[in-house]
Amino acid sequence: MGRHYQYIQLANKLEKDIVSGRYRAGEKLPSLRKLHAETGRSISTINQAYMELEHRGMVEVREKSGFYARPQLRGLVQTPTLGNSPIKPHKVAINTLADMIQLAISKEMLPFGAAVPSPALLPHKQLASCMRTITSLYQKGLKLGYGHPTGEPELQRQIARRTLDFVTPLTNEEIIITNGCMQAIDLCLRTVARPGDIILVESPTFLCYLQLIEDLNMRVLEVPVDSRLGIDPERIGKILEEHDVRAALFNPNFHNPLGYSMDNDTKRRLVQTMNDRGVPIIEDDIYGDLYFGDVRPTPLKAYDQRGMVLYCSSFSKTLIPDLRVGWAMPGIFREKVKRLKFNISIASSQFNQLVVAEFLAGGALERHLRKMRNSLKKQTTDTALAVSRYFPKGTKISVPEGGYTLWIELSETIDSLKLWSRAAKRNISIFPGALCSGTNQYAHYIRLSCGHPFTEKLELGIAELGKLIREMDNTGKKDVMVEQQTNDIRIGLNSDPDVLRAEKICSCIYQQAPGYSISINQTISGNILKLLASRELEGGFIFGDCRESRFEKIHLATRRLCIVGPTNLKETIKNGNKEEIAALPWIGNPLECPYCQVMKEQFHELGLFPNIILRADQDSAISAMIRAGVGLNFMLEEDARTAEQKGKLVIWDKESYPLPLSFVILRSRREDIRVRTLLQAVRLAWDKL
Repeated sequence: MGRHYQYIQLANKLEKDIVSGRYRAGEKLPSLRKLHAETGRSISTINQAYMELEHRGMVEVREKSGFYARPQLRGLVQTPTLGNSPIKPHKVAINTLADMIQLAISKEMLPFGAAVPSPALLPHKQLASCMRTITSLYQKGLKLGYGHPTGEPELQRQIARRTLDFVTPLTNEEIIITNGCMQAIDLCLRTVARPGDIILVESPTFLCYLQLIEDLNMRVLEVPVDSRLGIDPERIGKILEEHDVRAALFNPNFHNPLGYSMDNDTKRRLVQTMNDRGVPIIEDDIYGDLYFGDVRPTPLKAYDQRGMVLYCSSFSKTLIPDLRVGWAMPGIFREKVKRLKFNISIASSQFNQLVVAEFLAGGALERHLRKMRNSLKKQTTDTALAVSRYFPKGTKISVPEGGYTLWIELSETIDSLKLWSRAAKRNISIFPGALCSGTNQYAHYIRLSCGHPFTEKLELGIAELGKLIREMDNTGKKDVMVEQQTNDIRIGLNSDPDVLRAEKICSCIYQQAPGYSISINQTISGNILKLLASRELEGGFIFGDCRESRFEKIHLATRRLCIVGPTNLKETIKNGNKEEIAALPWIGNPLECPYCQVMKEQFHELGLFPNIILRADQDSAISAMIRAGVGLNFMLEEDARTAEQKGKLVIWDKESYPLPLSFVILRSRREDIRVRTLLQAVRLAWDKL
C-alpha cells in the first residue's frame, strides 16, 4: 500500500511533528537541502513528501520562501459538549420533518448539507473504462438474466481480499451484496429485531437510522457519546442491565456526524460486553477507508468471536454513489439476511457489481483512496478553520479523524431549523442537528459536509452562514419579544372548523384579548407540524400521534376512523375480510397524513399492502374519487355515516380505528403571550381547564 513508500514515511513523520507542536502554525519547515542532509533521502523524495503534506492540508507553499505549517484543528477549537437527554426508549417520529428538509435540497445550492463526495474526487475516467469493458459482455448476450442472489462471485472475492486484514478466516459466501449500505442495514435490522423492539444507537446519530427505525415501528434508545472518544462500554453494560435491548446500530469508525473513531481497546470491550449479553451489533463501516491517519482503523467485526456483529459497508462514499453497491457480512445471521434479500429484490444489478469488481481487480483503488483521503482531510480542515473565523465566538467544532462531516454546536439561542430555512433562501444547504436525534437536544447544532473541494465560493458561503448566525444570535431570545409585538394569532386547522370548535375558540380569544386578529390555515396534520416548527403558526390541531419532544400537545378527543369505498363495490366491501379489502383498489394519502400511520399499523404490520392505484393530497379530492368509484380510503366515522346515509359511499363495518385529536404548540414558544392566549382559548372551548 502507498504508506510503505519512502516519501509517505517521511510525510507521516513530518505530520506527526506538526501535530505534536514541534512546528507551530506559520512556522517554516526544514528546507529540501537540510532534510536531505539530515535523512539521507533524495531531494526528489523530500519534495514528494512536502507535496503529499500539501495535499493533506498540513503545509502551505510560499513562493520563493519554502514550506510552512498550516493551523491544525486539534487544540485550536472547542469541541461540542456531550448530549444530556434522558436515556430511555422512545418511539421515533422524524420522517415528516426529514421529508421537508430533503425535498428542499437542490444541486444549485452550496453543498454543505448532504454527506456525499464531490464528483471531482471520484475516478470517473477509470470507472468509465470499466463500464465499457463490462458493456462488451452485454453486447455478446452475456449477463442478461438475474445474477446470483448473494452477489457476483468476483466482487465477493475482491471484497473478501480487502477485508482479510481484520476478518479471518473469511470466505466469499459470507459476503452478501446489497443495493447500498442502507439496504444492508435494513436487512440486518429486520433480521435481528421486530416491531416494538428497542434498538440502541449513538446520539447524535445518522438520520437514516432513525427513519428506518420509525418505518419498522421499533423503539430507539439513544446514548449520548463523546465527540472525541465515542461510546463508553461500561455505560453500555449498565444500560443493557436496565433495558431489554434487542440490537445495537453503531457507526464506530468516523461516526456521522461526529467524526470520531473509537480506539481498539474500547472496540474490543464493547463487542465483548454485547456478546456476553447476546445482543447483536449492526456495524456501519461505510467511512472506514476515509481515515486521516496512517492506518485504517479496525472495525468492531474484528473483535467478534461469536458471529454477532453484522458488518455493513458500501462503495458509495469512496468510489461511486450512483451504482449503489454495498455488502453485508452478517455472521451467524447470514441465512435469514440472505432470504430477506432474495424476497425483496431477488438479486442486485450484475452490471453495477461487475463494474466495481473490474475496478478493484485493476489495483487502482488504493491509489485513488490515498488521494481522496488527502483531499478530504484538507477540505475538512479548511472548512473547520473557516467556521472558526466566520462563526461567532464560542462556536464548538468537532475534530474528525476521518470521513467528511463536521458537527458544530452553536449558541442555545440558535434554532437550527430556522437557520436551515434562512440559509436555503440564500442557496446554502446545511443539515440541522435536530434531525440527528429523536429528542430535541441538538436543536442548536448543525452538521456541515466537507465532501467538496474548498473553493472561494464555499468560503463565501461559510461567511454568509456566519453572518446569518450572528443576526439570529443578536436577536436570540429577543425573537419571542418581537413575535409578541405582532397582533396576529395564526391557527392551523386539520378538519371541519365546526368539528374543531374554531368559532368558539375565536370567541374566547376576542373575550380575553380583543386587540388580537386571528388567521386560519387549513391543511393536513403533517403540514401543521411543519408550520409550527418554522414558527408560522402559534398552534394547530393534528390527528394521530405526535412524539417529537419539540412539540407540546393537549389531547382533546379520540375520533374513530373507518374504511370507506365507492357504492359500485358495495357487496365486496360489506362482505369482505381484511385481506379482501386490502386487495381492492385504494387511493393513497400524502406521507404526512396520519391515515398513513393507521394503514401501517392496521395493514402493513400484518403483511397486507393495499393496492394503491392513485394518490391525492386533499380530503376533498379523495372524497370525490371515492364517489367516482376510484377506490377506498379512510374517513372520520361521523362524516362517513352521514355520507353513507346519502348514498355517496359504503362503509366497511367490521372494524374502526381510534384516531386521537390533539392541539399542538412549539414547546420553545409556550411563554409567547399569543401562544398562551390561544392555549387558554382552546382549553375553554374544549372544557380542558
